[in-house]
Amino acid sequence: MYKTGGLEPSTNAAKVLEIDGIKYIVSEKFRTMLRDSFIDWGTFLEIYNNNLDYATMFDQMVKLLNIKENENLREFMIPLVKTIYHLPAQAHIICMLKQFMIYEPMSIAVHGLFTTIKLHYEYIVETFINVRNQYISTHNSTQKLNDLSMLKKYWEDMDLQYSLESSSIILLFLNPPEKLKSKIVFDVIGHSDIISKLKNKVKKFHYLGFCPNVPNIRLNALLEFPVNEFITVIKTLDPDIKFPDYAKLELEVTTELKKMPSFPTIIDDIPRLEPPKELTDNIELAKWYIDAILDLRKNLLKYGTLYEEYYVTQAKIFISITDKIKKEFLM
Repeated sequence: MYKTGGLEPSTNAAKVLEIDGIKYIVSEKFRTMLRDSFIDWGTFLEIYNNNLDYATMFDQMVKLLNIKENENLREFMIPLVKTIYHLPAQAHIICMLKQFMIYEPMSIAVHGLFTTIKLHYEYIVETFINVRNQYISTHNSTQKLNDLSMLKKYWEDMDLQYSLESSSIILLFLNPPEKLKSKIVFDVIGHSDIISKLKNKVKKFHYLGFCPNVPNIRLNALLEFPVNEFITVIKTLDPDIKFPDYAKLELEVTTELKKMPSFPTIIDDIPRLEPPKELTDNIELAKWYIDAILDLRKNLLKYGTLYEEYYVTQAKIFISITDKIKKEFLM
């Protein structure tokens, strides 16, 4: 097969990650995907042979190198492919990490952690609503109660009407998108100070949901949830209610995070060549540059493997953190 020497599958045992009872096999994806790129390119050249036109070559280049297609780029195929070839090795690695989704094990693990925390935050919001209702009823206050079932019905209707498709209507409608209303009543007579602090924090919280392409960004956004403010209000209204030991949990998570590996170091020692001067035809030049890019990337295989191991190690740490959090949440 087309220049796939050195990219043959190895005999290394596959790594298995288990997340929420589901087993994911992680095994040399970088090598396999890079090998597939060579095979796709070789097959393309074999099919078209000498019957290759400019537009077809451009479309294949976009597909092969995972370039965001733009009609304005079509006339600049050679400058574009030349620029890509001369990118630093680090840039080539990043391109392949995204194209081959090498970060996927880490993303899946972060999603497990995200879901665990999201469910707990939903529990906190529901607990606040129930405790507030009980407090108002016990103290014969005239303040409006929150009907949780009616709130959820309204949130679900709005989620459907506006095609929001939120993974958590409870968290989304704490501080909903513009023009939509939360309808949660927060005020409690006699506790305006702590309620005011809670409401101010809620106004700064935006539930974005999870995106596998930017898992850490979405997790960090979720962690902006005003846990302390909610817990302060809830415990003020019901001192007997129990919550996890968040301080202990934070210490355990911090300890795990210290185990996170460092990014692999990439040494760019691969010379960039120039195409033969006799190559003046755009299609032939494009062929030469794509061959050169693929050869360059093959020489970066060891770094791709290091990054694959880096993301697997990250995934294992996030799985460990999720397990510790679940254990503490069970109290």
